[in-house]
Amino acid sequence: MPKLLLAAAVSTGALLASTGNAFAGNASYTSTGTFGVPNNTGQAGVPSQVFVPPGRTPVQSVQLTQVKPSFGGGGGQDLQLRLKSPSGTEIHVINIGCTTYPNTSAFTISDNAALSVDTPAFCTALGGAPTSTSGKPSEPLSTFSGQPSGGTWTVTVVDVGVSGTLGSWNGWTLQINHANPTLQATKAPFKAKGKFALSVTCDANCSVTTGGAAKPTTTQVAQNAPSIIVADASKKARKKGKGSVTLTATDQTGGTATATVNAKVGK
Repeated sequence: MPKLLLAAAVSTGALLASTGNAFAGNASYTSTGTFGVPNNTGQAGVPSQVFVPPGRTPVQSVQLTQVKPSFGGGGGQDLQLRLKSPSGTEIHVINIGCTTYPNTSAFTISDNAALSVDTPAFCTALGGAPTSTSGKPSEPLSTFSGQPSGGTWTVTVVDVGVSGTLGSWNGWTLQINHANPTLQATKAPFKAKGKFALSVTCDANCSVTTGGAAKPTTTQVAQNAPSIIVADASKKARKKGKGSVTLTATDQTGGTATATVNAKVGK
């Protein structure tokens, strides 16, 4: 490994450099749009969407929170939901609806839930605690693990037309545990007197802050775009002509990557 190469942990958590570390960030993306659900929509359904900005790391895991259907009078048995990623992958998250969804429904769909959303036990729990109940999806949300996160995510709301009773859709939230960011650095192709000059690359839109033998400076780095960081060397590092520089990258979701590199001070 070249002397000035540094890298933070990949999404598996394995370190590429003994001095590096990384932590994943969590972010929620909320759709507040509401609409009445027509009877018998067909499988085309009605889309409800959220947008994840570009420049963020891939999906490590995902769940739906604040899922808010409202169906009374037996109309809920018509409900089916599908989730589609920006990459085009689509899964069923509810296949068999509950007879009733209270108008205060705000439940969670998670692979870690104990009850399946397609079971009477989930529906019974939902009736008693519509804001704290969690259900396991019809198909696993882990299907999306490793996929790019940026772009439009769509929940398709389907009414299969079993009952003539109409319902409404009151929004949902996509919660993504983003993969760890990674950070690489080499010496810059120039020297700056009394300073450390490094070329860094982050796999997300990151702010990178120097420390250690370098005085603090923060540089905004675009996803996968090599960027130059020039930081004043500390008095001790200038005297020695070298030092151990720490770099901390923080992405837009709060994920971090840290690493340390030994570098020379420009003369």
